[in-house]
Amino acid sequence: MHWERPPPNKIKLNIDGAFLKEKLHAGIGGVFRNSSGKWIMGFTKSCYTTCSLQAGLLALEQGLKLVVDMSFAAIEIESDSTDIIKMLIDENDSTNACLLNCRSLMHRLKSPVIRHNFREGNAVANCLAKEAVKNFKPDKCYHLACPPLFVKAILKKDMQGLCFGIKRLSTNICNSLVT
Repeated sequence: MHWERPPPNKIKLNIDGAFLKEKLHAGIGGVFRNSSGKWIMGFTKSCYTTCSLQAGLLALEQGLKLVVDMSFAAIEIESDSTDIIKMLIDENDSTNACLLNCRSLMHRLKSPVIRHNFREGNAVANCLAKEAVKNFKPDKCYHLACPPLFVKAILKKDMQGLCFGIKRLSTNICNSLVT
């Protein structure tokens, strides 16, 4: 339940979305880190959407666009949303334009690995997404060459491989994660 470094010569993208139901405000965030855990770049963006799942898909889409724009070769992706991973795999769902665009971008990138990580291992992306909701400025994506101050403590914990807490999961959730 902590952030794990990608293998050598790979870059890890962690993505997350945050959603404020009352106002239909969303924030998306993501961070690219190398195999030593060092920050390569991050992004944050505020937008309007209808649900938290869509916010997560928008974060994935933005991250994949940056992978293409930055010509990152070997990438792996992590999200704390099992629903997003299921949607990407389920070929029957073809009505969501953002989902279709994510699938297209992933195909273009030769289908990078996307896996689940618990919220504790996705804390930097979560923090970036929450900050985008808090400081709502719709439709402007900020590319972050350096980590903002509000994520530095989380980055330090991740670099040290620290893990806090124990998670108890139901059998249903365990089976869902396995599949």
